[in-house]
Amino acid sequence: MTDAGTAEEAGSVTPDGAGAHAADESVEPNPLADRRFLVFAAGNAANNVGEALYATALPLLAYQLTDSLVVMAWLAAAVPVSDLFAPALGAWADRRGVRGLIVQGLLAQAGAALAMNLLLLGGHSAPWLLFLCAVVLETGGLAYRTGWMTGVPAQFPDCPVRARGTLNSLFLATTLAGPLLVAALLPWMGYQGLLWLNLPTFFAPLVVWAVGVRPARSAPASPHKTAPASPDETAPVSPGETAPASAPAPSHEGGRTEGGPRRAAPRWVKRRAAGAQARAGAEAPPSRIRDGWDAIRQDKRISVMLVADMVLSAVCGTGLTSLIVYHLRHGWALSGQQAGLAIAGMNVASLVGNLLVSQRRRLRPWTPMTLGVAARSVALILMIVPVWPVFMFAVVLGALGQGAVMATVVMARVRYLPPGVLGRASGLIWLLTGGAALLSPVFVSALDDVVGTPPTFLVLGIATTTVLLHLRLTRAAWRPVPRPQEPARRTNEP
Repeated sequence: MTDAGTAEEAGSVTPDGAGAHAADESVEPNPLADRRFLVFAAGNAANNVGEALYATALPLLAYQLTDSLVVMAWLAAAVPVSDLFAPALGAWADRRGVRGLIVQGLLAQAGAALAMNLLLLGGHSAPWLLFLCAVVLETGGLAYRTGWMTGVPAQFPDCPVRARGTLNSLFLATTLAGPLLVAALLPWMGYQGLLWLNLPTFFAPLVVWAVGVRPARSAPASPHKTAPASPDETAPVSPGETAPASAPAPSHEGGRTEGGPRRAAPRWVKRRAAGAQARAGAEAPPSRIRDGWDAIRQDKRISVMLVADMVLSAVCGTGLTSLIVYHLRHGWALSGQQAGLAIAGMNVASLVGNLLVSQRRRLRPWTPMTLGVAARSVALILMIVPVWPVFMFAVVLGALGQGAVMATVVMARVRYLPPGVLGRASGLIWLLTGGAALLSPVFVSALDDVVGTPPTFLVLGIATTTVLLHLRLTRAAWRPVPRPQEPARRTNEP
């Protein structure tokens, strides 16, 4: 059974898939013309700047404290560890709405960042303590992202796909500030000072929330089947006839009937009505996470991209990022400032690749997905060349391809997944890709210990080519097919 919003969003689909093809060819307006979107994006961007500061400064601080690639990799692994909570947070978003997730996620991030800064200030730099704070911080960030990402289609209904893609490009654009700020401020503030500078940025989205730009307070969809309408409600009215007027329903909360005087309800009546409403919400069965999985399986395009994304997360995830930073410092003997500038160049390339996809008026996912994976594979193979310009070219090329893949994946989810299960489906996708990303630091660190850094790049490049083979073998999945409907919910009703 599909709710009205999902049916309207899906559009008319013919048996040959013409409706889905028309949806792929639809054109959305530019979200940057919406003032509310600009205000929302400003708060999001300020938060992203702080995240970029944190993501750049923490691995370099870990290298300074421990001189260990393993510690760097495991601190970066806090992101995929937090993805273990993604399905539960996605079910929360679908069941209770996204407003609570946004506020509580930001407050959790601020608390974890404050605790980490105080520990470092007191000289408590044990890796396990830093990892614990990083996991809490990233889990709060996941709650915040789950809230606003799930709420984008309802908050900007005229351009949900382009709004999601533009916010993803904005994320990459603001992350450029992280390495640049590290390079500029590190001599003056040190790594711990940079982490303190990150703390106020968690409150920027709360300021945007306070001025009124926030997701609408919408009641969650009922998990039960809608009762069929009575014959009196559905009987057609012939021309010339007048539909019989229905009797006014008595009000238990005060007010007035049609034509009657207005009267206030006693307080005990209001309390009883509020209690009954609360009990009805508590007795309703929770949203099934399995519904999100059914939606993923029904659309082959989402399934194909999920497999590709999982392989890329394992091969080109946090382990690869830490390996590049480690090789810049250890192999090429760059200073912290120089490594920050190199990372900034990598982020610029990722932004360009992202914009090449997100700012297109039509989304045709297979082509940018294939080209992006090919660029990443070639770049990894080129990194074995012991020539500095070639290595930096490979870093830039790989980031360009990865940015294109990232934009394609996030926009396709909004395009193809039914809105009623977007939170649960996204949570399951984050769980699977996060679990795959957990393998990245383990695999990359072990491989680097055995064969060294340049051969590790070669092995990762060869492994990435398997994604190209997967995309080629599943080419037929990208033919126009009907958009999946929200899975029907089983009940005990006759």
